[in-house]
Amino acid sequence: MKKPDGRGRDILQGLVAAGKPGRPTDGSLPQARPSGAVKAMSLGLDRLSAEAAQAKALREELANRETTQEIDPDLFSPSIVSDRIPSTSDSRFQELKAAIAENGQQIPIIARPHPSKEGRFQIAAGHRRWRVAQELGRNVKAIIRKLTDQEVVILQGQENGPREDLTFIERARFAMQMESHGFDRDTLSAALSVDKPEISRLLTVAQAIGEDLIVAIGPAPKVGRPRWLQLVKGLEQTGAHDALNELRASSDFGSADSDQRFALALQAVGPTKGTAKRRPVSSDRVAWVEKKGGNIRLVSDNASFASFLRRRFPALLEEFKGSPEANSKKTSKGATH
Repeated sequence: MKKPDGRGRDILQGLVAAGKPGRPTDGSLPQARPSGAVKAMSLGLDRLSAEAAQAKALREELANRETTQEIDPDLFSPSIVSDRIPSTSDSRFQELKAAIAENGQQIPIIARPHPSKEGRFQIAAGHRRWRVAQELGRNVKAIIRKLTDQEVVILQGQENGPREDLTFIERARFAMQMESHGFDRDTLSAALSVDKPEISRLLTVAQAIGEDLIVAIGPAPKVGRPRWLQLVKGLEQTGAHDALNELRASSDFGSADSDQRFALALQAVGPTKGTAKRRPVSSDRVAWVEKKGGNIRLVSDNASFASFLRRRFPALLEEFKGSPEANSKKTSKGATH
């Protein structure tokens, strides 16, 4: 009996594998046109393979996907490092609160299981959204990740840094707090997205001003590096810290917003032109008059006197308008025309 030459087997393979007829290039017999049944079987196998691949990809995606949960905000604690300075006059927070009250929380916060408290969580990013949820009495939408301390502070800084959401002094304070927790300069640079020389400048300002005064003044969103450096310079003057302590106890400082508080602090200690020409300091001196060209300035380094003068200034101005000095000035002006 003649052994099969394998051509029948080749034809069957061609029926299953090929979707179109064609003449082989190796000189073998042409492939037969597959029947409808074979086509259907081939397409069915292809479809099953594609669906199996899609199902596998979906299972992997679901396994790796981070699930957003709605959790009681009382179960959360703030990050190990504080980036924002608490402020009762934070307009950005009030805008965020109004938006979430109307449209709901669109972006979940990111937190990790609390490293030392079972059943609780520690926030890495989204502290203001957490505060809004607390004030509105709502659950907070959160993604829970396993994060190291280093990953927490880097994530925390990078959430705000690219949007320039932190003010200059908040960034400086954040750097100072990270360093006080033992993080190295590489971590500080990664968290704030700046180079090491900039980290050094931020730390210099924050350490010179100090945590207490930074928090007392607040985030000061309209104040940049140059004016904070002026305040640092002013703090080097004798009696500057006493003047600031007196200022912070005043009602004017307490009722001012953060930018106004900075202005009052700088006014209390900031160096002014002509400092070398000032009269010797005496224990009973409150203020003095300086003349330069045709200008006259009333200068004081007493914060309480400055507060008193601001309250009395409208009445003093009215009193001056009715005084002989004011009338003589009008007369002299009329004589020159």
